[in-house]
Amino acid sequence: MAIDTPKAPAAALPKVKKSRGSERAPHQKRWATGVWNTIALAFAVVMGFPIYWMLLTTVKSGKDLLTQNPTFWPSHFDFSSYSVVFHDPNFIPDLGNTAIITLGAVVCGLIVGFLAAIGVARFRFRGRNFFIVSMLVVQMVPLLALVIPMFLVLKNIGLYDQLFGVIIAYLVFTIPYVVWTLRSFIVNIPMELDEAAMVDGCTRWGAFFRVVLPLTVPGLITTGVYCWIQAWNEFVIANTLLSSNNKQTSMVWLTSYSASPTHGADYGSQMAGALLVSLPVIILFVIFQKRVASGLTAGAVKG
Repeated sequence: MAIDTPKAPAAALPKVKKSRGSERAPHQKRWATGVWNTIALAFAVVMGFPIYWMLLTTVKSGKDLLTQNPTFWPSHFDFSSYSVVFHDPNFIPDLGNTAIITLGAVVCGLIVGFLAAIGVARFRFRGRNFFIVSMLVVQMVPLLALVIPMFLVLKNIGLYDQLFGVIIAYLVFTIPYVVWTLRSFIVNIPMELDEAAMVDGCTRWGAFFRVVLPLTVPGLITTGVYCWIQAWNEFVIANTLLSSNNKQTSMVWLTSYSASPTHGADYGSQMAGALLVSLPVIILFVIFQKRVASGLTAGAVKG
């Protein structure tokens, strides 16, 4: 026979009072989100306006460019500035020279720097800490302080005014950056993974290609993209070590193009040239944007 338990009266049950803070929290959260979104939007407009003005200048006619009151939208689109740039006989060759120098500097820098980063991160040797600190110190030295020594060295060995000589000069700032950046990625890969691979029958090189290299791919992409940006936009070394007109880089071409009496007042073609020179870097960064973001976070997390 079931025994009915007496139920407590409703008045006897404790009442749960909602705090005013919990009632106001969603409203305050929405208000804070709106404020931060407004700040972010204003920041994006300020940072993006120069890019918009550059694009706008390339499609404006000469009348719109020289008007007293600037317009934020052209009366009609004029793409003649791009044809002027492409008809310049030095634009395409100099762009090709920049691609060759940048590709050579990035590939050589990644290969040498990656192997050096593995040696620093995986092996103990005398002078290891000094080597790590020296990689950081080299990055602090301004390139202007290295131009004259590099000029004298390359001239004595017969590599002055040669694309290969500029590639070697670019390794001065690409290799230290690669070593310092990739070292953090490799350190965060547990050495137990290498040991487990060698226990399963892999050699040290086999463990490197099957364990370390795949886990370091995000770091290699991130480092490679930033090295590409540095090498592509470099001006001082290329302007000093290359004297022939047919061996100039795109940055040197852009400077001379803007300073020439013929194109000095042609602001549309100047902006078109600057946009075309910057376009490969922009495309590369957009393609590897997710890889770069994942690489930055991977290097900051302890494995």
